[in-house]
Amino acid sequence: MKYKFIFLFLLFSFVSYAYDRHKPKDTLAIYQHIDTNYIENYHDWLNLRMVGVVRDNKFAMTDNTSKGRLEYGINTNVNLGLGFSFKNIGFEFQYNPPGVNNDDYKYGKSKQIAFSTSANGRKIIYDVYYRYNQGYHTSSNYKIPNDTGFTYAPLYRPDIKNTTAGCDFTYVFNNKRFSISAPYDLTQRQKKSAGSLIAGSFFSVYAVDADSSVVPDSLSKFFNKEVQFKSASSLTWGLSCGYTYTFIFARNWFVNLYTLPGISVQQFHSVSAYTQQTHTSVALGFAFQTRLSMGYNRRNYFIGISLVGDNFFIDDDKKSSLRYSFSGFRFYYGHRFNLRPLLKKHF
Repeated sequence: MKYKFIFLFLLFSFVSYAYDRHKPKDTLAIYQHIDTNYIENYHDWLNLRMVGVVRDNKFAMTDNTSKGRLEYGINTNVNLGLGFSFKNIGFEFQYNPPGVNNDDYKYGKSKQIAFSTSANGRKIIYDVYYRYNQGYHTSSNYKIPNDTGFTYAPLYRPDIKNTTAGCDFTYVFNNKRFSISAPYDLTQRQKKSAGSLIAGSFFSVYAVDADSSVVPDSLSKFFNKEVQFKSASSLTWGLSCGYTYTFIFARNWFVNLYTLPGISVQQFHSVSAYTQQTHTSVALGFAFQTRLSMGYNRRNYFIGISLVGDNFFIDDDKKSSLRYSFSGFRFYYGHRFNLRPLLKKHF
């Protein structure tokens, strides 16, 4: 079993909660500034939920001269878990159930380690993360080398490792009538359709490392040797601006769409798999974050799905291009419990 604990999230949460407890009552919560005709707040309610999560991590390299393209991805697993949130405190426990993820024989085994803290606040959305993955397979099927039966299957590379760390911060402009918490954290409910302009900044460090060329010998003829690397990394900083909107229909059903394109300055560094020479370049890059959430949200319970994706694009001196992406699919079902009478009585 794999156990994932989000330590940083708890640290941020407890500090924020302690700060709120010492503020005057008339300014205790920023949620008092919302338009209650559009947003119903459950900030003081205990939120318990069951979740199912699938995370993906991919990268693709393209030779811009030969047009050869190769994409790798991890062997994704379905994780189940339980979580809760109350005020600014949240915690989620996930595990890999036995008997569910039994496809290592086909795609190979992937090792995953992840830590993150994130929040969808009234004005600010933030995400701070660290990810480590080892063991990738090709997204397409290829002929298995040295196989006389002409078998086609994904090629498995247990030696490929990826490390990613970064953060992004986004500001929600229409924070009185639009709630980003409603479709994703479910600590609020959007009562009427509304949207908002969003803008922010992001920073990330990305590195891929392998024992030999990332391009397998059986596919090397489709790529020029100067673009075949055994390790590569990028340092990225950028600005983004986009829009998000939540549609409300039949009172409690919702669909949220979220698009956040960005432009960045990237420093790219690679080591050749054949000459061991290093190459460094600085260029403009692009990023694109998308979100989708839909479900049913009532006062006492909620159910739905969400999908979050991040895509980054690097063009290395027009000789080759690198794209890497992360995505997370989530299914959730939860109940809320009103603790306001209890809090008023004891606090």
